[in-house]
Amino acid sequence: MKYKLADIFEKPISGEWGEELREGEKGTKVIRTTNFTNLGRLDLNNIVERKIDLEKFQNKVLKLGDIIIEKSGGSPTQPVGRTVIFDVDSNEKYICNNFTAILRPINNVYPKYVLYLLKDLYNRKQVIKFQNKTTGIINLKLNDYLLNTEITLPKLEIQKKIANLLDKSQELIDKRKAQIDVLDVLVKSRFIEMFGDPVSNPMNWEKKKLSDECNIITGNTPSRKVSEYYGDYIEWIKSDNINTPNRYLTVAEEYLSEKGLQVGRSVEKNSILMTCIAGSIKCIGNVAIADRKVAFNQQINAIEPVNNNVLFMFEQFGLSQRYIQSTINMPLKGILSKGQLSELEFIFPPLDLQNQFAAFVNQVDKLKFEMEKSLKELEDNFNSLMQKAFNGELFN
Repeated sequence: MKYKLADIFEKPISGEWGEELREGEKGTKVIRTTNFTNLGRLDLNNIVERKIDLEKFQNKVLKLGDIIIEKSGGSPTQPVGRTVIFDVDSNEKYICNNFTAILRPINNVYPKYVLYLLKDLYNRKQVIKFQNKTTGIINLKLNDYLLNTEITLPKLEIQKKIANLLDKSQELIDKRKAQIDVLDVLVKSRFIEMFGDPVSNPMNWEKKKLSDECNIITGNTPSRKVSEYYGDYIEWIKSDNINTPNRYLTVAEEYLSEKGLQVGRSVEKNSILMTCIAGSIKCIGNVAIADRKVAFNQQINAIEPVNNNVLFMFEQFGLSQRYIQSTINMPLKGILSKGQLSELEFIFPPLDLQNQFAAFVNQVDKLKFEMEKSLKELEDNFNSLMQKAFNGELFN
């Protein structure tokens, strides 16, 4: 039977932000979109407390099984409308903030089924036509979304079967992701075991200025006034393509022409690109390896390891990021100059040891590749199950 989304929820309940707490005051825990995970679950590690009049807003206290929907926020690459389920079994009271709303399922509607249903609609970008933008913030026209989105709702028994099946499929994905995360930790642990912390240097390796051991090249931007500089000849890397902890550069959205390359700056395969200008200091020192020849802009310094192993240097930079950031002058927050980077000191153990570490990394990468292939298959299976479930093709 066909329904509108609005038919399966009570009237939406808007969130509250309340007031700042005074020192020593006890507040109410408030869930924000920063507490959302992409798996539809809550992460309460950075929960905030605010002064909320709970007598006035008693109807806004979250209940087990409530769906929290993001109604303001989003980004060009992440539409507004993400959802999570409130599954916190606690005597403490929680509310959600004013950038979110509560969708409370009616009787005979299984909350976990609804969560997966909304996730499927979001993945299929059904929310996009109900978005608008004001003062730079993307908003979800929630009432329009609920009143104009048609769904099929099976019997409660079928809803539970579908939700349980998707839960099991999601658990397999979670386990595979956890195994992949362990491999990343394994590489870091191996580095520390072989070389110690590169900043405190407990093994007393020789330290040298980066410019003594590596070539450092600052990128640039060919003139935008010359359209012939831009084309499809070589990738033009920006800081968005340096997505730590990914080891390698992501694919650039913009390319230079052959003529653009002549006035631009490029590096060969096995160079390391580092973000040195960013809006936030926490992005300074992000690194990625170029696994092909690329050009790059002035926000980036490229480091050519010369007589050092690129995998060793990449891992050392990752473990030294706070040290790298600590050298930035506060008035120039978010800028690490080529001169500053050149003067930073790093450890340079014998090349044969660096190569031994790299061989270990390559072995781990082979295993990681197989696991990521398996993860893709699990995710494809999950998406296929969701599609079949909400097309009425399961448990007929």
